[in-house]
Amino acid sequence: MQEKIHKPKSTFDSIFWFILALGIVFWIADGLLMIVTSTDSSFLQTFIGINTGDFWKRLLVLCFFVIFASHIQYTNKKQRETEEQLQQTVESLKKAVGTTIQVLVSALESRDPYTTGHQSRSADLACAIAEEMGLDQDKIEGIRMAGIIHDIGKLSIPAEILTKPTKLTNIEFSLIKEHSRTGYEMLKNVESPWPLADIVYQHHERINGTGYPRNLKGNEILMESQILAVADVIEAMASHRPYRPSLGIEAALKEIEKNKGIIFDETIADACLRLFREKGYKLP
Repeated sequence: MQEKIHKPKSTFDSIFWFILALGIVFWIADGLLMIVTSTDSSFLQTFIGINTGDFWKRLLVLCFFVIFASHIQYTNKKQRETEEQLQQTVESLKKAVGTTIQVLVSALESRDPYTTGHQSRSADLACAIAEEMGLDQDKIEGIRMAGIIHDIGKLSIPAEILTKPTKLTNIEFSLIKEHSRTGYEMLKNVESPWPLADIVYQHHERINGTGYPRNLKGNEILMESQILAVADVIEAMASHRPYRPSLGIEAALKEIEKNKGIIFDETIADACLRLFREKGYKLP
Protein backbone atom coordinates (compact mmCIF):
# COMPACT_ATOMS: atom_id res chain seq x y z
CA MET A 1 0.00 0.00 0.00
CA GLN A 2 1.43 3.32 -1.00
CA GLU A 3 1.98 5.84 1.73
CA LYS A 4 -0.21 8.91 1.44
CA ILE A 5 1.63 11.75 -0.20
CA HIS A 6 1.74 14.84 1.97
CA LYS A 7 1.92 18.13 0.14
CA PRO A 8 2.07 21.62 1.55
CA LYS A 9 -1.29 23.39 1.61
CA SER A 10 -1.87 25.38 -1.53
CA THR A 11 -2.78 29.04 -1.77
CA PHE A 12 -6.40 27.99 -2.26
CA ASP A 13 -6.62 26.99 1.43
CA SER A 14 -5.42 30.44 2.40
CA ILE A 15 -7.97 31.99 0.02
CA PHE A 16 -10.76 30.04 1.73
CA TRP A 17 -9.94 31.37 5.18
CA PHE A 18 -9.31 34.87 3.86
CA ILE A 19 -12.68 35.07 2.10
CA LEU A 20 -14.51 33.60 5.10
CA ALA A 21 -12.83 36.03 7.48
CA LEU A 22 -13.50 38.93 5.12
CA GLY A 23 -17.17 38.01 4.92
CA ILE A 24 -17.51 37.86 8.69
CA VAL A 25 -15.72 41.19 9.13
CA PHE A 26 -17.96 42.89 6.56
CA TRP A 27 -21.08 41.42 8.15
CA ILE A 28 -20.16 42.55 11.67
CA ALA A 29 -18.87 45.94 10.50
CA ASP A 30 -22.01 46.54 8.51
CA GLY A 31 -24.22 45.87 11.52
CA LEU A 32 -22.13 47.98 13.87
CA LEU A 33 -22.12 50.94 11.49
CA MET A 34 -25.90 50.79 11.22
CA ILE A 35 -26.17 50.82 15.02
CA VAL A 36 -23.64 53.60 15.50
CA THR A 37 -24.92 55.83 12.70
CA SER A 38 -28.60 54.91 13.14
CA THR A 39 -29.06 54.96 9.39
CA ASP A 40 -30.65 52.67 6.88
CA SER A 41 -27.66 53.01 4.59
CA SER A 42 -25.29 50.18 5.43
CA PHE A 43 -21.54 49.93 4.92
CA LEU A 44 -21.91 47.21 2.31
CA GLN A 45 -24.52 49.22 0.46
CA THR A 46 -22.08 52.11 0.24
CA PHE A 47 -19.06 49.89 -0.55
CA ILE A 48 -20.46 47.47 -3.14
CA GLY A 49 -23.92 48.84 -3.90
CA ILE A 50 -25.92 46.03 -2.24
CA ASN A 51 -28.77 46.97 0.09
CA THR A 52 -28.27 45.01 3.32
CA GLY A 53 -30.25 47.16 5.62
CA ASP A 54 -31.51 44.34 7.83
CA PHE A 55 -30.17 41.18 9.44
CA TRP A 56 -31.43 38.67 6.88
CA LYS A 57 -29.91 40.46 3.94
CA ARG A 58 -26.58 40.69 5.76
CA LEU A 59 -26.83 37.00 6.59
CA LEU A 60 -27.49 36.20 2.92
CA VAL A 61 -24.31 38.05 1.91
CA LEU A 62 -22.33 36.19 4.56
CA CYS A 63 -23.71 32.85 3.32
CA PHE A 64 -22.60 33.76 -0.20
CA PHE A 65 -19.05 34.35 1.06
CA VAL A 66 -19.06 31.03 2.94
CA ILE A 67 -20.43 29.02 0.01
CA PHE A 68 -18.02 30.59 -2.45
CA ALA A 69 -15.02 29.98 -0.18
CA SER A 70 -16.16 26.40 0.55
CA HIS A 71 -16.42 25.69 -3.16
CA ILE A 72 -12.82 26.83 -3.68
CA GLN A 73 -11.61 24.64 -0.82
CA TYR A 74 -13.59 21.61 -2.03
CA THR A 75 -12.27 21.98 -5.58
CA ASN A 76 -8.71 22.23 -4.32
CA LYS A 77 -9.17 19.19 -2.09
CA LYS A 78 -10.44 17.09 -5.01
CA GLN A 79 -7.50 18.25 -7.12
CA ARG A 80 -5.02 17.15 -4.43
CA GLU A 81 -6.75 13.78 -4.10
CA THR A 82 -6.59 13.26 -7.87
CA GLU A 83 -2.89 14.13 -7.91
CA GLU A 84 -2.22 11.69 -5.06
CA GLN A 85 -4.14 8.90 -6.80
CA LEU A 86 -2.23 9.56 -10.02
CA GLN A 87 1.09 9.43 -8.18
CA GLN A 88 0.11 6.14 -6.54
CA THR A 89 -0.88 4.72 -9.93
CA VAL A 90 2.48 5.74 -11.42
CA GLU A 91 4.36 4.13 -8.52
CA SER A 92 2.36 0.91 -8.88
CA LEU A 93 3.06 0.90 -12.60
CA LYS A 94 6.79 1.32 -11.98
CA LYS A 95 6.75 -1.66 -9.61
CA ALA A 96 4.91 -3.78 -12.17
CA VAL A 97 7.42 -2.83 -14.86
CA GLY A 98 10.29 -3.67 -12.51
CA THR A 99 8.82 -7.11 -11.86
CA THR A 100 8.37 -7.76 -15.58
CA ILE A 101 11.95 -6.73 -16.25
CA GLN A 102 13.32 -9.04 -13.57
CA VAL A 103 11.50 -11.98 -15.14
CA LEU A 104 12.95 -11.14 -18.57
CA VAL A 105 16.46 -10.73 -17.15
CA SER A 106 16.24 -14.09 -15.38
CA ALA A 107 15.16 -15.77 -18.62
CA LEU A 108 18.10 -14.29 -20.52
CA GLU A 109 20.58 -15.07 -17.74
CA SER A 110 19.69 -18.74 -17.96
CA ARG A 111 20.81 -18.77 -21.61
CA ASP A 112 23.68 -16.28 -21.76
CA PRO A 113 25.47 -15.20 -18.56
CA TYR A 114 27.77 -12.92 -20.57
CA THR A 115 24.84 -10.85 -21.81
CA THR A 116 23.31 -10.53 -18.35
CA GLY A 117 26.49 -9.15 -16.79
CA HIS A 118 26.92 -6.87 -19.76
CA GLN A 119 23.42 -5.45 -19.41
CA SER A 120 23.69 -4.59 -15.71
CA ARG A 121 27.14 -3.00 -16.09
CA SER A 122 26.03 -1.03 -19.14
CA ALA A 123 22.97 0.18 -17.24
CA ASP A 124 25.13 1.37 -14.33
CA LEU A 125 27.48 3.26 -16.64
CA ALA A 126 24.60 4.76 -18.65
CA CYS A 127 23.03 6.08 -15.45
CA ALA A 128 26.36 7.54 -14.33
CA ILE A 129 26.70 9.32 -17.69
CA ALA A 130 23.13 10.64 -17.39
CA GLU A 131 23.85 11.95 -13.90
CA GLU A 132 27.05 13.60 -15.14
CA MET A 133 24.94 15.33 -17.79
CA GLY A 134 22.52 16.59 -15.15
CA LEU A 135 19.43 14.70 -16.35
CA ASP A 136 16.49 14.42 -13.96
CA GLN A 137 16.05 11.35 -11.78
CA ASP A 138 12.96 10.06 -13.57
CA LYS A 139 14.78 9.98 -16.92
CA ILE A 140 17.77 8.31 -15.26
CA GLU A 141 15.49 5.64 -13.81
CA GLY A 142 14.09 5.00 -17.29
CA ILE A 143 17.63 4.60 -18.62
CA ARG A 144 18.38 2.10 -15.85
CA MET A 145 15.29 0.06 -16.62
CA ALA A 146 16.03 0.00 -20.36
CA GLY A 147 19.73 -0.65 -19.78
CA ILE A 148 19.26 -3.87 -17.80
CA ILE A 149 17.15 -5.37 -20.63
CA HIS A 150 18.58 -3.68 -23.73
CA ASP A 151 19.74 -7.04 -25.13
CA ILE A 152 16.56 -8.91 -24.21
CA GLY A 153 15.95 -9.60 -27.92
CA LYS A 154 18.82 -12.09 -27.79
CA LEU A 155 16.36 -14.54 -26.26
CA SER A 156 15.37 -15.32 -29.85
CA ILE A 157 18.96 -16.14 -30.89
CA PRO A 158 20.24 -19.72 -30.54
CA ALA A 159 22.46 -20.10 -27.47
CA GLU A 160 25.22 -21.72 -29.53
CA ILE A 161 25.57 -18.47 -31.51
CA LEU A 162 25.58 -16.29 -28.37
CA THR A 163 28.35 -18.35 -26.79
CA LYS A 164 30.27 -19.25 -29.94
CA PRO A 165 34.02 -19.03 -29.15
CA THR A 166 35.05 -18.17 -32.72
CA LYS A 167 34.26 -15.37 -35.16
CA LEU A 168 30.64 -15.18 -36.27
CA THR A 169 29.69 -15.81 -39.89
CA ASN A 170 27.83 -13.09 -41.81
CA ILE A 171 24.56 -14.98 -41.37
CA GLU A 172 25.13 -15.41 -37.64
CA PHE A 173 25.97 -11.73 -37.25
CA SER A 174 22.81 -10.81 -39.18
CA LEU A 175 20.82 -12.82 -36.62
CA ILE A 176 22.59 -11.02 -33.78
CA LYS A 177 21.71 -7.64 -35.31
CA GLU A 178 18.02 -8.53 -35.19
CA HIS A 179 18.01 -8.49 -31.39
CA SER A 180 17.18 -4.75 -31.25
CA ARG A 181 14.06 -5.23 -33.35
CA THR A 182 13.08 -8.37 -31.47
CA GLY A 183 13.54 -6.60 -28.14
CA TYR A 184 11.23 -3.85 -29.33
CA GLU A 185 8.57 -6.37 -30.32
CA MET A 186 8.83 -8.02 -26.89
CA LEU A 187 8.50 -4.72 -25.00
CA LYS A 188 6.21 -2.58 -27.13
CA ASN A 189 3.04 -3.68 -25.28
CA VAL A 190 4.54 -3.42 -21.79
CA GLU A 191 2.85 -0.55 -19.93
CA SER A 192 5.61 1.72 -18.67
CA PRO A 193 6.19 5.36 -17.63
CA TRP A 194 9.25 5.31 -19.92
CA PRO A 195 9.72 4.54 -23.65
CA LEU A 196 11.54 1.27 -22.87
CA ALA A 197 10.72 -0.44 -26.18
CA ASP A 198 11.99 2.50 -28.25
CA ILE A 199 15.17 2.89 -26.16
CA VAL A 200 15.95 -0.79 -26.71
CA TYR A 201 15.06 -0.54 -30.41
CA GLN A 202 17.50 2.34 -30.98
CA HIS A 203 20.51 1.49 -28.83
CA HIS A 204 22.58 0.38 -31.84
CA GLU A 205 21.72 3.42 -33.95
CA ARG A 206 24.46 5.99 -34.60
CA ILE A 207 24.07 9.75 -35.10
CA ASN A 208 25.58 9.64 -38.62
CA GLY A 209 23.10 6.98 -39.77
CA THR A 210 25.53 4.04 -39.85
CA GLY A 211 23.82 2.14 -37.04
CA TYR A 212 21.09 -0.49 -37.18
CA PRO A 213 18.37 -1.62 -37.61
CA ARG A 214 16.79 1.56 -39.10
CA ASN A 215 19.82 3.80 -39.86
CA LEU A 216 18.41 6.66 -37.78
CA LYS A 217 20.37 9.92 -37.56
CA GLY A 218 20.95 12.68 -34.99
CA ASN A 219 17.82 13.75 -33.13
CA GLU A 220 15.85 10.89 -34.65
CA ILE A 221 17.51 8.80 -31.94
CA LEU A 222 16.29 9.14 -28.36
CA MET A 223 18.82 10.70 -25.99
CA GLU A 224 18.40 7.70 -23.68
CA SER A 225 19.38 5.39 -26.54
CA GLN A 226 22.39 7.54 -27.42
CA ILE A 227 23.59 7.40 -23.80
CA LEU A 228 23.05 3.65 -23.68
CA ALA A 229 24.94 3.27 -26.98
CA VAL A 230 28.09 4.81 -25.48
CA ALA A 231 27.83 2.73 -22.30
CA ASP A 232 27.19 -0.41 -24.38
CA VAL A 233 30.35 0.04 -26.44
CA ILE A 234 32.52 0.83 -23.41
CA GLU A 235 31.37 -2.23 -21.49
CA ALA A 236 31.54 -4.59 -24.48
CA MET A 237 35.10 -3.59 -25.39
CA ALA A 238 36.35 -3.64 -21.80
CA SER A 239 34.93 -7.09 -20.98
CA HIS A 240 35.83 -10.63 -21.93
CA ARG A 241 33.75 -12.36 -24.57
CA PRO A 242 33.64 -16.03 -25.62
CA TYR A 243 35.35 -15.13 -28.90
CA ARG A 244 38.02 -12.70 -27.57
CA PRO A 245 39.70 -11.39 -24.41
CA SER A 246 39.02 -7.92 -23.00
CA LEU A 247 40.40 -5.07 -25.09
CA GLY A 248 40.79 -2.91 -21.97
CA ILE A 249 39.07 0.23 -20.73
CA GLU A 250 41.63 2.59 -22.29
CA ALA A 251 41.03 1.14 -25.76
CA ALA A 252 37.31 1.57 -25.21
CA LEU A 253 37.72 5.20 -24.15
CA LYS A 254 39.90 5.92 -27.19
CA GLU A 255 37.18 4.47 -29.40
CA ILE A 256 34.62 6.84 -27.88
CA GLU A 257 36.99 9.82 -28.12
CA LYS A 258 37.86 9.08 -31.74
CA ASN A 259 34.21 8.86 -32.76
CA LYS A 260 32.62 11.61 -30.67
CA GLY A 261 30.64 13.96 -32.83
CA ILE A 262 30.76 11.37 -35.63
CA ILE A 263 28.86 8.30 -34.49
CA PHE A 264 28.42 9.25 -30.82
CA ASP A 265 26.86 12.45 -29.50
CA GLU A 266 29.69 14.78 -28.42
CA THR A 267 28.08 15.89 -25.15
CA ILE A 268 27.41 12.29 -24.12
CA ALA A 269 30.90 11.16 -25.11
CA ASP A 270 32.53 14.01 -23.16
CA ALA A 271 30.48 13.18 -20.06
CA CYS A 272 31.60 9.55 -20.31
CA LEU A 273 35.27 10.48 -20.75
CA ARG A 274 35.11 12.84 -17.73
CA LEU A 275 33.72 10.07 -15.58
CA PHE A 276 36.65 7.76 -16.26
CA ARG A 277 39.54 10.20 -16.71
CA GLU A 278 38.69 12.91 -14.18
CA LYS A 279 36.36 11.32 -11.66
CA GLY A 280 37.80 7.84 -11.41
CA TYR A 281 34.72 5.89 -12.46
CA LYS A 282 35.26 2.14 -12.76
CA LEU A 283 33.03 -0.47 -14.29
CA PRO A 284 31.29 -2.61 -11.62
